[in-house]
Amino acid sequence: MHLALNTFVYEVGKVPIEETLQSTVKFGFKYIDYAAYHSGDPTLMNAGQRDRVKKFFRDNGLYPSQMLLANTENIASPDKAKRIETLDHIKRCSEFQLELGGKQVLICWGCGLHETVMMPEQAWLNTVSSIREFAQWGLDKGILIDLELDPHVYFIVNDTVKMARVIEDIGMPNVFPNVDVGHLCITREGPERLEKLKERILHVHISETDTYEHTNSIIGSGNADFRAYIDKVLALGIEENCKQWQEPCVAGIEMGEPGGEVDDPDRWIRESLEYIGKILPELTI
Repeated sequence: MHLALNTFVYEVGKVPIEETLQSTVKFGFKYIDYAAYHSGDPTLMNAGQRDRVKKFFRDNGLYPSQMLLANTENIASPDKAKRIETLDHIKRCSEFQLELGGKQVLICWGCGLHETVMMPEQAWLNTVSSIREFAQWGLDKGILIDLELDPHVYFIVNDTVKMARVIEDIGMPNVFPNVDVGHLCITREGPERLEKLKERILHVHISETDTYEHTNSIIGSGNADFRAYIDKVLALGIEENCKQWQEPCVAGIEMGEPGGEVDDPDRWIRESLEYIGKILPELTI
């Protein structure tokens, strides 16, 4: 299993994407979990900026192991126009992921939000319909769609049972569960709860928690038991799953929260790598 750098920590630290990518090379990363957020959002870039990012990936042998579709909070909205706008946005981002040379994209925000003006059952149907439409659009393009489990009551997919159910209801072969260690620690779902998802696990997020809040802080500063979850996904066959779909087996370091503060992204990465090197030395950059 390889270790990837998630660019979100730099976006929270207000570092432009081109400068961020230079840091990835400095640290020696090959695999990049690319956050389509702020300066990294390809829909906000001009053609020259997009071309420079693509060239940097090619020239430095970088592989976009996952693109985080950060602006997906309206994917289940009761407003049809907002759902359509969200689908258009994530399709444009996914096209950029293909141009970078990658295939995996992540639907963030727990696959959508519950709203007081909408029954939970309708929110579920909206999520299933939106993601199925996206998956159908991306199937012949080779796009692999990871789904995020977010650990709070207002997210539509907030535990592994709902994750398994939503994948079944969507009913598309290119839809997979993302395994976020910090999220699972908050929901009190131990590694054994991943058994129901074992044949579809392709990607892992290494993120921190204080056991109540998804802090997304420096790895090693919280209470997440990374060793237990990494051992479990390996035992469940994540490497074989990735080979089947011709993807590298990757765990991405995820840090930084929207609206939060990151004083020095390079320091956060450096300290996280030191900790990971002690507890998971087999994860290679």
